[in-house]
Amino acid sequence: MSVLLIDIGNTRLKWKHIIQDKESQSGTLLKSEVPHYQWPDDIEHVVVASVSTNDELRALFQQKYGVSLKWLSEPDVGFEGFHHCYPDPQRLGVDRWLAMLGARVHSKNPVLVVDAGTALTIDLLNEHNQHIGGYIVPGQQMSAGALFGGTDRVEQYLDEADSGNMYPGTHTRACVSAGILRQQLAFIESVGKQYPQYELFITGGDGRVLAEHTETGYYPNLIFDGMELLCAG
Repeated sequence: MSVLLIDIGNTRLKWKHIIQDKESQSGTLLKSEVPHYQWPDDIEHVVVASVSTNDELRALFQQKYGVSLKWLSEPDVGFEGFHHCYPDPQRLGVDRWLAMLGARVHSKNPVLVVDAGTALTIDLLNEHNQHIGGYIVPGQQMSAGALFGGTDRVEQYLDEADSGNMYPGTHTRACVSAGILRQQLAFIESVGKQYPQYELFITGGDGRVLAEHTETGYYPNLIFDGMELLCAG
């Protein structure tokens, strides 16, 4: 069986092409590059997850793949085994839902899923696949942008670079990046302490550095794992 999985973010698109249950190719594209890319033919199932509307890309993939296309802009409430806590489950971000499904592929334990992207989200899924709830805070770039754009005395000098660590910064940009990193790690640690029986999974574009500091595994393809579980179901 040939399956194409696509995750559309705010500026980029990630894709994974699987043939006979074995990954053959994967990659990342800017959204502006998508119409010019040579997408594979003869695909049995195409699953696209998009947190925003993306009407032009939806029309492009619909024309290319027709009835083979499954477009996910919200959770599939007909998917059995996942119990929503939202009164209206369709208001839950599809990326959060798929990341929780992806974590379930790796563990039968209660899971605490951190997705570090434009926003940083934390979601808790218990051993009975009941979504307990979650948290949403600004991601690293959004937090930095709020400081640099909204505070006169916090300036972003071009000759300064992010520190990439939690040590006290010796220039403004390092102070900001180290402060945001420490803030996010403290947030994750606080939730983890409240739910110690929950196994931590970290994904998302900014997740690798968080995983390094929490000494846990980094799962960059957690959403794709969730899509594969959805296809299998």
